Amino acid sequence: MRNQPIYAELSEYLVRAIKSGDYAVGSLMPTELEIAAQRGVSRATVRAALDRLEAMGFITRQKGVGTRVIAANPGGYNASTASLEELAHFGAATERVHIDQKEIVADEELARRMGCAPGKRWYLVSVMRIEPNSDAPPICWTDNYISPEYTEVAKSLPGQRGLIADLIAERFGVIVDKVIQTIRPVLLDHRTAETLQAIPSSPALEIIRRYQSAGNAIYISISQHPGDRFSYRMSLRRR
Repeated sequence: MRNQPIYAELSEYLVRAIKSGDYAVGSLMPTELEIAAQRGVSRATVRAALDRLEAMGFITRQKGVGTRVIAANPGGYNASTASLEELAHFGAATERVHIDQKEIVADEELARRMGCAPGKRWYLVSVMRIEPNSDAPPICWTDNYISPEYTEVAKSLPGQRGLIADLIAERFGVIVDKVIQTIRPVLLDHRTAETLQAIPSSPALEIIRRYQSAGNAIYISISQHPGDRFSYRMSLRRR
């Protein structure tokens, strides 16, 4: 059973309606009161759902005019580190090699790394990322922790190059509205180094990404990139 706020479920219903053409791009949506009556929810819930859609770039709202649909597929996320478009490009340009998958319970150390509560259950899918048709060593090792209610997507992973978050959205209609990314230096353990054709205890960059929907982590990835195979660039612009 999905554990989401009512406003999040309503916003995902409205996104599906926009994507299906029920609310065409350029058209005005029903008023807050009309949506509240149609869906049997409060006006505050409708307002929170529309706030979420506006933040994601689906709609604009103007007093005295109404709520207008401006995009069925907004062009990305404004983020302080990396956009989902950039992550999707990386996923499409590389290939997953499955190592293992199983149910796990986060102990205190893992929970601290992931930013979740100890004892929470996850479905773990461990993979390597490689460059297709290349003899280059693997790019990274990634442990993908999928929230139990979405473990069905693990069956779809073989042969898929896109984001797991996109598969969850397609299968369950859950919108990822925020990705929190943390990068830190680590040393490769023996198993990971051997798999990545690197030297044990050599430096690497660990990237932890929390894919969130309405504040809930639906999926968390932890990737380790050998230090000589990864660079990160970010441009800053004065406002």
